[in-house]
Amino acid sequence: MEKKRWARPVQVRKKSLVPPEKRRQIKRRLLAALLFIVVLWTVLSFIGSDFFSIAAIVVHGNTYTTEKEIRMALTVVEGDNIWRLNKAQQEAKLKTIPRIESARVTRELPNRLKVEVLEKRSLVLVPYNGYLLAMGTDGMVLATTRNLQNYNIPMLTGLAPLELSVGEMLLKDPQLQEVVQALEAMSAVGVSVSELNFAEPEKLVLITMDGFTVWLGQGGYSEKAALLVQIMAQLQGRQAEGYLDLRVPQAPVFNTLAEEKTQKNN
Repeated sequence: MEKKRWARPVQVRKKSLVPPEKRRQIKRRLLAALLFIVVLWTVLSFIGSDFFSIAAIVVHGNTYTTEKEIRMALTVVEGDNIWRLNKAQQEAKLKTIPRIESARVTRELPNRLKVEVLEKRSLVLVPYNGYLLAMGTDGMVLATTRNLQNYNIPMLTGLAPLELSVGEMLLKDPQLQEVVQALEAMSAVGVSVSELNFAEPEKLVLITMDGFTVWLGQGGYSEKAALLVQIMAQLQGRQAEGYLDLRVPQAPVFNTLAEEKTQKNN
């Protein structure tokens, strides 16, 4: 009996639904993506290499704040990668130092970090337990010192006993504004102030570098400063004889110590 031969099924190739041009575009895009990944990996590897390790941290603008204090506030050191630091974060850390008003951190590629700071201006020095507290224009204690010559600013005396440390507020408004305005008015007319006594705010006694003792009172400091310049010129050489009362600028009085002694005796 003759065996039947089964015919093999004929395979029909389906025609690709993706046009040749489209396939070429896909290949080009895949190749571009692969190339991008390779380039990105190369760049990231280069950025993270020792070539960008910080070799120097340079500080500018600090007069009273030590470089050591500034470096302690920073959270980066030599050897760290320069690209991994957060500049805004470092600037915020520097401004936690009471003396620093503003700070700017910049990268100087490839491996140098520049730190620029602006320090707050010291307004007065306040005696405290054998030290001097440097107070800023905002009323904050900026630093302690024993050297008066380093600051060349007036002394503020007559305050109640203090228990303060650096970074705390020494004076607040309205007392702070009285001190600031009085000193600014004197500076505007060229009067150098040696001491400002705040024991009696309504009187506010001022002593000039020339040795004049002045009772200022409160307010109207610009008018009183201009008047003081005129009277000082007339009384030059007599400053040790008494004090000038400018609490009422329309009626300034130079009270001599001899007159006061005579009045007391009578």
